[in-house]
Amino acid sequence: MTNFKSVWCDINLPAELKAGSRIVSTFINGHDGTDYTWAEVSSFIGSADQAGVQASVDSLIAQSGDEHHIFIEDLELRADGSFEVCLGS
Repeated sequence: MTNFKSVWCDINLPAELKAGSRIVSTFINGHDGTDYTWAEVSSFIGSADQAGVQASVDSLIAQSGDEHHIFIEDLELRADGSFEVCLGS
């Protein structure tokens, strides 16, 4: 059994999701409400199943340093073919 940092919510995986798909997360980079930028991190999934998505999202969490937003709430297909993960707290 794998110990994931991310928490799987009851979502349906998109039919277009395949092994090797790119998953991205966009987040606010900075702490001051008036002095921040948007940043994006990405990872590629090894398998198009819950375990593959969670492993990829754990990489996104580590890259962003945001250990507060860990609930996987949705995956949305973007125009470039990647998937935006919606993370909640």
